[in-house]
Amino acid sequence: MSHDVLEAAGVTTPPAVLGTLHDAERASTACASAMVAAGGMEREILLALDCADLCSAAARVLGRRHGDEAVVRAAVDAAMLACEASSAACGAHADHHEHCRRHSEITSEAAEVLRAQAGG
Repeated sequence: MSHDVLEAAGVTTPPAVLGTLHDAERASTACASAMVAAGGMEREILLALDCADLCSAAARVLGRRHGDEAVVRAAVDAAMLACEASSAACGAHADHHEHCRRHSEITSEAAEVLRAQAGG
């Protein structure tokens, strides 16, 4: 989405934060799909799917004007925790699966961006 549209709508979240969340969602979904195809890794698949869903939800919340800062904080915190958990789980397979390596990197970056967004 164009930065001009976000600005005109009164959205204060930097477009780069929204892009990072979308990247993490796509990487999580792709990695989960690859893990399903490989077989096994049930916990990692579930964490990746949680991460995808929570990054998508956080991007939607952050991509509009905010009505309640506590809700915004909860969305950011949930996505950050999901990114951290999924990054750690897939990072353990990074030497064996390229999709896990990339997913771990992208979700780790997203967790850092969300931590900064949350002010901590």
